[in-house]
Amino acid sequence: MVDFTNILFSGRCNARCPFCIGRQVDPRLNEDNLRIFPPRNLDKLIELIGQQEIRQVILTGTNTDPQRYLHEEKLLRLLREGTPPGTRLILHTNGRLALHKIRILNQYDRVSISIPSFNPLTYRKMMGVPKPPDLKEIIQQSAIPVKVSSVITEDNAGEIDEFLIRCQEMGVQRIVLRKLYGEKQPWEVLLHSTLQITQMGAYRGNPVYHYQGMEVTLWDFEGTESSSINLFSNGLISNHYLLTKTEAVELAHDLGQLPG
Repeated sequence: MVDFTNILFSGRCNARCPFCIGRQVDPRLNEDNLRIFPPRNLDKLIELIGQQEIRQVILTGTNTDPQRYLHEEKLLRLLREGTPPGTRLILHTNGRLALHKIRILNQYDRVSISIPSFNPLTYRKMMGVPKPPDLKEIIQQSAIPVKVSSVITEDNAGEIDEFLIRCQEMGVQRIVLRKLYGEKQPWEVLLHSTLQITQMGAYRGNPVYHYQGMEVTLWDFEGTESSSINLFSNGLISNHYLLTKTEAVELAHDLGQLPG
């Protein structure tokens, strides 16, 4: 069973994260598609969504923010019309355009906003651009659930307690703390938290905790048991996220279809 599908965007970004995951994707997959409508091979992806009864479609990016896509609203309408009733459309964004495009953001079923820190200095170090978006205002203007996602590195590991407290004060209900791809340190070493949090279960192999009414998930991409179908910006569809360099023969095999 496939948990979700990703529609991936590529192009110029409004952040300059030194750990950008797009740098680990084969560059042949990262063709700029920010002006292209519909995204390459979308019709095949929609067909697979119906065939495999996938109920979550995520708009995200490999090396850019999906809200930089020039046809975002038109794509949402196309997906609503082309996918089965009950399919949830989800946005994964850095939030830097969220308030500017709040009307479009509220057309999704939920949004995940990636913010590594509320400290302007830490944020600039991790995102390469000044000051974080106004998460409190985004939440207030959002008509959909807002989840917060934060990648953890040595730059912000010491701020976890303050970060969780600030999120709780803003009314955030769900947080995901993510390891960088390739991070081998266990969570008990990586996290520098003194807060009293209680484990309440697990999701796809990732532990889920409870803190002051918030659900806090510790997400390790390499260890997760989730499965996905991914539409890359060049039109390739694969059930591998292809985070490492890919041989040309594998690309040719995957192009336009699921790998056999």
